[in-house]
Amino acid sequence: MDIRIDSLIPFDSLKTNIDHVFSVVDKNGKVVLLKDNKPAYIVLKYDENNLADTGIGMQEMPNYTLHEAMRIVLSEAENKTMHAAELADEIYKRRLYLKKDGSKAEYTQIRARCGHYPDMFEALPGNRIRLKN
Repeated sequence: MDIRIDSLIPFDSLKTNIDHVFSVVDKNGKVVLLKDNKPAYIVLKYDENNLADTGIGMQEMPNYTLHEAMRIVLSEAENKTMHAAELADEIYKRRLYLKKDGSKAEYTQIRARCGHYPDMFEALPGNRIRLKN
């Protein structure tokens, strides 16, 4: 990645002169923010046609339902069992299911989904969820 010298900007400029930072991004396509005189962050101007050039890809998110995401993660878990909170965290980490607002499903939703699919999941004591065969 080629960086122009005028694209090197101190990080504190975000607080003191953000308009300048974004004018440089508009002009050069990117800015490198420096912390302690070392590159810390890169701000890129969005350009759908040049995403491959930056090494950044916009991948389409899988479109799983919550119970499908639960099945995927539990099928790979030891004994096909996980705590509901750990299951929620893993589903979110893998971005298998997101709520409409982009947040993760809470463990209470995971627990409730077990009741809707008793043929697929078993709720065990201690808020643990097991995938049935």
